[in-house]
Amino acid sequence: MKKKNEYIQNILSNNSKMGDTTFVAFCTSGLEGALANELRKNNYKITYSSSGRIFFTADLKDTPSINTKLKAADRIAILISQFFAETFDELYDNILKSGVKDYVEPNAKITIEKIKVTNSKLSATGAIASVVKKAILDNIKGSNETGPEYPFIIILKDDTVYLLLDTTGNIGLHKRGYRIKASKAPIRETIATGVIILSHWNSEIPLFDPFCGSGTIPIEAAILEVPNISRKYVSENWKILKKEWEIIKKNNGKNIKTENKKIYASDVDCQVINIAKENYNRAKKLFNINTNIDFKCTDFRKLPVFNEPAYVISNLPYGQRIEVDILKEIKILREKFPKGKFYLIHPSEDFEKYFGKATKKFKFQNSGIWTYLYMYY
Repeated sequence: MKKKNEYIQNILSNNSKMGDTTFVAFCTSGLEGALANELRKNNYKITYSSSGRIFFTADLKDTPSINTKLKAADRIAILISQFFAETFDELYDNILKSGVKDYVEPNAKITIEKIKVTNSKLSATGAIASVVKKAILDNIKGSNETGPEYPFIIILKDDTVYLLLDTTGNIGLHKRGYRIKASKAPIRETIATGVIILSHWNSEIPLFDPFCGSGTIPIEAAILEVPNISRKYVSENWKILKKEWEIIKKNNGKNIKTENKKIYASDVDCQVINIAKENYNRAKKLFNINTNIDFKCTDFRKLPVFNEPAYVISNLPYGQRIEVDILKEIKILREKFPKGKFYLIHPSEDFEKYFGKATKKFKFQNSGIWTYLYMYY
């Protein structure tokens, strides 16, 4: 534990010398690999990773780009400080001498957005919030709190405090803006994207989702490379980032070439297919794309055989979504897509008995249910 803390503290020290900022990207536990793939693709340096969190460095001015481009992240925060604290005095003193004032303007509205405590002597979240806010206000020499909001996240684990400044806001990055209506227990948008990234989908090859529900997986595939500039982010109003946000809102996405992707989505529920179409019509306007998704109301057992290479990526019916025992007939997908690569989400540990031994599988949480991504490639 001591080595890990020293390592992160060294990151903070080195960043101040290099002019870089340490960010923390939050994601669904188990899908860190997808987010790491995105970070590397965008040339960000990963410095540390733990369950549901990836630490990386970037220039502070990249904050708008990071928020709008990363599709597997749930939230982006700046790591302001990291230190040991077993008492409230230690908590206060360390925040008082931290670099908060380098980010927060004098009239800022300070909010404590979230506190998570694990195995630490300080455990009363109400008292922690009160001490942290007082220390922040004292750090910036007080505030009338009439200005833009600066939401802080406090993580206390094994008596180590992580003081984070949330750049996304109370609406997480999974809220793209297109999904007003949804089917039962829909997959979170960031999870859908994470699975697509992990599949290494070649967009020249058709993608099929035979259990598409309200359309999240096919829609996320269609907008994969397009930044989300249409929604609001809390850091848009910050003095230190206002100009950068104005630039990216004006220019971002203009040079993105949307490929002629072949995406097919179907579901046995015709009502939910109509919802999926409505969601995609909104997504096309929000993301300014014209990629076609072929939505059909049909049972997966009635799909025509597709004899070409294909990616089959789907959140299979289970829990609230289940109406029949899908496992007994799931192997039909192999008959429908004889040259397919399959990336299928289902919570059953017996899934491989029905569909065959997976090339790779791992566990993650989806809509409060622990489930697996079974990968066949």
